[in-house]
Amino acid sequence: MKVRRTNFFASIALILIFMGSFTSNVIALDYSIGFRTGDQLIWKCNICNINKMNVLFGESWRDAGLFENLSQGKRMRWDVNTIEQNSTTLLTSVNIWLWKNEESWGTLDNITESSYLKNPSQYPANFNFSTYLPFVPFWLPVPIGDYLGEMKLSNLYDVDNRVLPTLNVQVEKDFIQPNIPTENVYIIVVYNLNGILSSFKLYITGNVVVIDISLDTIPLYVLPSTIGLISAFLIVIYLYVKRKRDI
Repeated sequence: MKVRRTNFFASIALILIFMGSFTSNVIALDYSIGFRTGDQLIWKCNICNINKMNVLFGESWRDAGLFENLSQGKRMRWDVNTIEQNSTTLLTSVNIWLWKNEESWGTLDNITESSYLKNPSQYPANFNFSTYLPFVPFWLPVPIGDYLGEMKLSNLYDVDNRVLPTLNVQVEKDFIQPNIPTENVYIIVVYNLNGILSSFKLYITGNVVVIDISLDTIPLYVLPSTIGLISAFLIVIYLYVKRKRDI
């Protein structure tokens, strides 16, 4: 009986230690920026139905912001200038070339700073990334799944972290102002594990895609980790199939 009690209490102690370790790891989670100074990020516009966008949002939708001058086949380039962080804020400054056709980019269009709170739970309730296009950011702090999970986003957004961090957005008719948009609009945005937007799709009822943007290049240092994840996934599948055959 004494031996059994000893084993029982030892098991309880191990569980408590594990729970304490898990809790401390969650509390100590340190958010950071997943890319580096000097990185170059390029997105390509695969689909852009300008006529439909004009109907949905009015003809001024491509006059400002990250969709300025957007059309099919064009690319947007970011060169990361600086990355800063302190106890409360994560901040980046990037040079931006907005949706160009030519391979020689020419003069940059603007220099933009963007920042996030280091503690995502400090955002106000019903937070929106924007009340106008594109409604989502092109980068987020990492680990991005945890960051999105802690934000108090409005019911405009639905976060899905089952595979890759994904934001599903539903923009209802008249959300921006009366008759803008002219009908319900849906957006699916997928981020890679470095917090960089890898896919943006804006569509309407009937799954008709109006805008499709994808990440065209990624920093070289991301490739080894991506290859490692794919290799690990394939190994797990191989071991699973092998075990089934042995049974």
